[in-house]
Amino acid sequence: MTPEEIWQVITYIRSVEKKSAAFAGGDAARGDKLFHGSAGCFTCHMVNGKGGRLGPELTNVATARSTESLVESVRDPSRHLATGLIENTKEFPQEYETVTVVTQDGKTLTGVALNEDNFSIQMMDMQQQIHLYEKNKLKSFQKTRESLMPAYDEKTLPDRDLRDLLAYLFEVSAK
Repeated sequence: MTPEEIWQVITYIRSVEKKSAAFAGGDAARGDKLFHGSAGCFTCHMVNGKGGRLGPELTNVATARSTESLVESVRDPSRHLATGLIENTKEFPQEYETVTVVTQDGKTLTGVALNEDNFSIQMMDMQQQIHLYEKNKLKSFQKTRESLMPAYDEKTLPDRDLRDLLAYLFEVSAK
């Protein structure tokens, strides 16, 4: 295909893709306060270039994913762990696999794998510090497809709060 034909296909796909409808029933202003406050989302997730780097960037998540998918990600974050996400703030796709390493001196660190090859692992720990380790110099190294994000059940995050958080994410995505 020529470059022009490729762009025509991309334009067509974008024209027929299903966009998320505006989220009804939530208070976006209250959701903003929850996101940046008591729900703690802001510590790991970035919106509009501000926030944590440990989890996926959420500025456009409401236009890219369905409401059901977003609810599932909050209620059961390990069910469909984010894979191969290309985000505005990251140069390469991110898998969000959990890594636990034990160094030779017995220090245990848990975080997210950033880059890995046969000989080394680069990870971001829970304090969002980046570490690079040679695998053969570690006491142990384990990768899992379990999310570091806690599952927010209805007791931890009532449905009203979840609706408000989603309303906030839809409002951010619409801008």
